[in-house]
Amino acid sequence: MDVIEIQRRVQNAWTRQRWDDWRRTCADRYRFHLTPTIELDLEQTLAWSRGWFAAFPDYREQITALYRSDDTAVAYEIVGAGTSSADLHLGGRKLIPHSPGATFEVRYMKVLVLDGDGRVLKDRQYLDTQTLQSQLTATHRA
Repeated sequence: MDVIEIQRRVQNAWTRQRWDDWRRTCADRYRFHLTPTIELDLEQTLAWSRGWFAAFPDYREQITALYRSDDTAVAYEIVGAGTSSADLHLGGRKLIPHSPGATFEVRYMKVLVLDGDGRVLKDRQYLDTQTLQSQLTATHRA
């Protein structure tokens, strides 16, 4: 199993918002760990992802490093950037309010753990949400 190729398929489907393709990369028991305390299932993750692109429609990512641990896991560093266009919601809660014209750039780490069929079982994201919010707030105040 080529975990690097799987990672590329997952990343391509997500960043291009090809949700059916992205769904096919996920295991039945898929779980996304957005923060240490927020865990989402597949449908919740799709809602989060759609909400992310609604809030930041010009969002783009660049992978700056890729680490293969074995045939069941891959980790990668990402630099993401975008502009606020709407509120960002999760589960009916407003997480990040819209700041017209506000931009951000964040660095974060993502870890994918695969099942025996090469589908993503666990998707962990290590993102400093405070930095994201402070950039959007600072840009909005400027």
